[in-house]
Amino acid sequence: MRLVILISICWISLQNTFGQSFEEMKHLTDDNTVYKQFRQFYYKYYFLKEKDTLLVKLYTKPEHIAPFELSWKLERKSKLTFEQDYTAIHYLAMTVKAGDYFGQASLLQYDYLSKERRGMKHEQTGLVEVCSDISITPPTEGHFLITELNPRPEIREPLIKDNTWYSTHTTSDVGGSDKWKTWQGAVEVSSSYRIRDIQTIKTNIGFLKCFIIDANAQSLVGETRLVAYYNEEYGFVKLNFTNIDGSYLVMDINSVKKF
Repeated sequence: MRLVILISICWISLQNTFGQSFEEMKHLTDDNTVYKQFRQFYYKYYFLKEKDTLLVKLYTKPEHIAPFELSWKLERKSKLTFEQDYTAIHYLAMTVKAGDYFGQASLLQYDYLSKERRGMKHEQTGLVEVCSDISITPPTEGHFLITELNPRPEIREPLIKDNTWYSTHTTSDVGGSDKWKTWQGAVEVSSSYRIRDIQTIKTNIGFLKCFIIDANAQSLVGETRLVAYYNEEYGFVKLNFTNIDGSYLVMDINSVKKF
């Protein structure tokens, strides 16, 4: 009897946010139409804080001198020396990989790239795409951990103006950072979404028809926001996060390819 109950619990736990069955999850990436396996999305990004445009700079000191998290620092883009610019992160590459993420999502890898697109760090996480319902975990390595409290980029059917929906996710138990805000243990983040408008906008890959999504997130730590621009062929082509410390993180699509 206990075995039957355990199997039932495991089966239920395999249902993702959009209520997929186990059979659907097994072929999750194969069925993707936007975030297809091996498709790669390059983004330019910047942080904006107190009118300064900032990039993340890596300081490669030994861990006993500078803990890993402290080695990621925001530096003013206009003040970077040639040497500093060499180890600054200029691009984020988001790649849909083979396999799955703990059996519940497509496998997504973020690569943190220099100006010459040299890989400096990477991390793996998950995305869910079911028909036109998509949810993506944003980058969370180093200083990008600040996005844990933000609404996740999401789109849901029907793709019409004023469509609204709600979503929740839980942060890791890292507890944030003194650089923006700290908390104890994992925190639940509740987000509300609304398709505000449908417009054709200019991007680095051309003029694209986009669904403009306003999202607001609340947690015990505070409130954050996201304005996302979604295109049916290229996915999320622009993300404008308002972070927990009042700073902004902007990600703009730069190119898309399949390797």
